[in-house]
Amino acid sequence: MTTAPPIPLQPATKRRANYRPAPKPESNGPARASQTQGAQRFVSWLKIHWLTILFCGGLLGAVLSYLAWTLLPSKYESYALLRVASSPFTVSNNKDPNRGRTEFATYLKTNAGLIKNEFVLNKALRLEVDGVRISDLPTIREQKNPFQFLEDELIVSTQEGSEIIRLTMKGHNPDDVRRIVNAVQTAYMEEVIEKEIKERQAFLLILETTLVNLQKTLNEKGGKVQDPQLLQVAGDSKSPNPLPQGLVPPAGLVNSGPPDWVKKQIAAAQVSRSLTLQEQVMDLPILIASQKAKIEYLKKRIEQPIAESPTPSGLTAEQLAAAVERDPEVQALMQEEEKLRREVALDQSRYSNPQAPAIIAKWKRAEQLIVELDKMKKSKTVLFSQIKNPTANTQVSKQTDSLMAEFDSAILRLQELEAMQTSARQKLSQVMEEIVRLPVDSEPLQPADFRKIDEKKPIDPNDSLAEAEDGIFRGLAQNAAALRLDLSSPKRVSVLQTASTPMQKDTRKQILATIFAGLLGFGFVGFIALGYEAIVQKSCTLADIQATLDTPIVAVIPRNEGSGQDPIRQMEVQESIDKLRTYVTQTWLPRGATTVAMTSAIADEGKSFTAFALANSMADAGYRTLLVDFDLRLPSLHRMAQIEATPGVCELLRGETDFAHSIKTQSNSLQILPAGRWTDDVRRVSGSERLEQLLKCIREPFDCVILLTHPLLTAAESLEVVRRSEVVLLCSKYRESTLPLLKRAADRVATTEVPYSGVVYLGSTSQEALC
Repeated sequence: MTTAPPIPLQPATKRRANYRPAPKPESNGPARASQTQGAQRFVSWLKIHWLTILFCGGLLGAVLSYLAWTLLPSKYESYALLRVASSPFTVSNNKDPNRGRTEFATYLKTNAGLIKNEFVLNKALRLEVDGVRISDLPTIREQKNPFQFLEDELIVSTQEGSEIIRLTMKGHNPDDVRRIVNAVQTAYMEEVIEKEIKERQAFLLILETTLVNLQKTLNEKGGKVQDPQLLQVAGDSKSPNPLPQGLVPPAGLVNSGPPDWVKKQIAAAQVSRSLTLQEQVMDLPILIASQKAKIEYLKKRIEQPIAESPTPSGLTAEQLAAAVERDPEVQALMQEEEKLRREVALDQSRYSNPQAPAIIAKWKRAEQLIVELDKMKKSKTVLFSQIKNPTANTQVSKQTDSLMAEFDSAILRLQELEAMQTSARQKLSQVMEEIVRLPVDSEPLQPADFRKIDEKKPIDPNDSLAEAEDGIFRGLAQNAAALRLDLSSPKRVSVLQTASTPMQKDTRKQILATIFAGLLGFGFVGFIALGYEAIVQKSCTLADIQATLDTPIVAVIPRNEGSGQDPIRQMEVQESIDKLRTYVTQTWLPRGATTVAMTSAIADEGKSFTAFALANSMADAGYRTLLVDFDLRLPSLHRMAQIEATPGVCELLRGETDFAHSIKTQSNSLQILPAGRWTDDVRRVSGSERLEQLLKCIREPFDCVILLTHPLLTAAESLEVVRRSEVVLLCSKYRESTLPLLKRAADRVATTEVPYSGVVYLGSTSQEALC
């Protein structure tokens, strides 16, 4: 195939008048980043991704909310109460009523710490509650380390000045929580309190064994025959303090008895104890009556400020009482009290003995619940009043709290006095029985007996040793008697309340966690969307372009999606193109700048549409306009103009055709020079003098030449065309241009030192296009 000889391109014979570049128009250059701009950019990003955040965030939030509600349910709470007496219950040392009070704080903390000890927890895991072994409960089985779990979940709390130890546990399974609390309470009583009692009983056995051996020695030295009368000791089944299981009375304890004078001493001690106990039994009712009067007085003092305190605004006394009745804790106590009364009525009708100990215990428990219910209602009334009206009754509330604390202390003191009265009566009965069982001839020592003892005798070492041993025996006998009385006294640590019915608390935390999880879903999706925008930094508004570039904005073209179907939108787009044409014809053409290069940072930023629309507007206005497609690698102008792509610029640069055969004329007199067919030869001559000659040739016959170039950052040929132009228009498109690349392209245009430059922003809103 033969090609036509190339027509040499001659430089233009007519030179244009020299022109001096006018100063660049005032730029709305980039303002420094401010809080206002940051807020506007944040809002624009939300407007772009609101649908994504709403859908994806709602879906993720719903999933997270469901997981939070399922995995973080409000736990059930159960608690048990132990009472530690401020002083030991004893009648053997009643002359010191403050015995044990000094070490009470230490004793209370020690016992509170022992509840969570390993041997107590180990015992609790082996116990069975309601026929189920604690270690087999689902709550315990799913734990890798049950001991650590119980140590973390069990809460042992005490209050200063109180005798109560509160054992609390929270969990998701109410039955398991109740059983575990009961098991730990039982294990503590068995492993700590009962074990201590057994150790004292063992010590009593050792003491009595020593007494028996010492008695035998004294009998042998005194030459007396063992008394056939037996002395009631701890091994007797009728004794109030039987020996611990597994302990056997020592040899020699049976069929042996003390001498007569020892029996007389024991009888005198028993009579003295009986007198002391009688005095105590007579004094305790007076103290109990006084304590009851004090409780009634405190009750009236508590009821008076509650009755006189004003009700909250808009809440009557009946409504306040109804709110207290609806409280979950009050309802739980009411249900438990009603349940006990039904059980008592059922047991009385079922069994022949209506005064059975089990029925009496349940009845007393029901009465105790009535007292607790009354106290709880009063405290809840004060609490609800403070919640509804926090500014009212502040002083009354403090006074009521102080009276309630004093009332609780008085109740505990009354219970302590009643327990002491019961214990004293029991001990008095036991002592009287022992006195009755004494032999008839066991008379108390007479003064003559003491005179015989005090008579001076010749010093005999054997007698001195016997007297010393006799003194030791007397002391041991008194200690043994006192220890037996102490063992018969009530325990210092007692169970005040077993595990309560588990109640679901802290539902607010579960609701807040669910709401937070839902918001977290929206926040996470929003964070991803906004983080993506912050990384890619795509242009969202005209303000972003103005804040990024120093180059002036010469045209703002609104979004033209669907402009062919919407006449109003088409009119707005055409009006923006006409404003750009006016700016070009009034600002640059009068100064002799006729070559306008249309470029962009990367592809798909609207430069082809802008160049074609501007060229048509110039032609429609009567200007001789030439549109040249210098986007040689990916030409698109011929498709927009619906013309053939060849011959064109590539053929002119290779010398295969002439200028006249390459130009295509449109119906509005717009002349277009297509790109032609790209080859590697074009790459070699794109930066040579042939490109310079081509540009000089095409400038002469036209009023305006518009050059559509490659993206500025992707091809080297675009920079050659740009630096030979007189005006450079940098196109930026909404959501297509990235601000860093746009800034880089503007800096590259600045390095070419072209006389004039500007930015065309495509895809703006109708309001932004009014600038």
